[in-house]
Amino acid sequence: MALRNYPSFSILFVAAAVAVALFAAGGAEARFRGINPWCKTSDYKMLCTKMVKGATTQTDALANAVQATLDATTRVSPLLDGLAAQEFNLPNVTKDSVVSTCKDNFGAAVDNLKDALFYIQSFQDTYTTIDRVQTAETALYTCSDGITEMGGRWVDTPLAKASKNIFKFASNCLAVATQM
Repeated sequence: MALRNYPSFSILFVAAAVAVALFAAGGAEARFRGINPWCKTSDYKMLCTKMVKGATTQTDALANAVQATLDATTRVSPLLDGLAAQEFNLPNVTKDSVVSTCKDNFGAAVDNLKDALFYIQSFQDTYTTIDRVQTAETALYTCSDGITEMGGRWVDTPLAKASKNIFKFASNCLAVATQM
């Protein structure tokens, strides 16, 4: 009975709902403008778009992303060479062990990324590529975990900053690989 006195309420409500729906649909499209289609699920969309270099197929996008991650990981090598001299506030007893673990794990990460690139380029094997990227990422995390577990300071070191960037690259590889 109250609605009869206010017939414009229902029309106003429908108009508002339509306006919101149209705005949301246009906003979603605008949100992805300039983003490569294989990067829409990435947490780091702009970086991902740069990594895939305009690829139009998932295989090419993933190969480009893995190559970019491999390049970023390889660029960390100079930091590893000077790792023993960096200050992590580790006791002398554990420093050599942790430094050795970090160097081994970064080497393993590079090897796994090379394998990932081989599997995606040679066989277009997305599943093995994902496995190798995840294994590389785990190897990188092992270095930071080893330092903190031994009572060291990981935050704000040059290696920590470089690793944080590499983690973003690896995350993008996984986003590209799992994009449907």
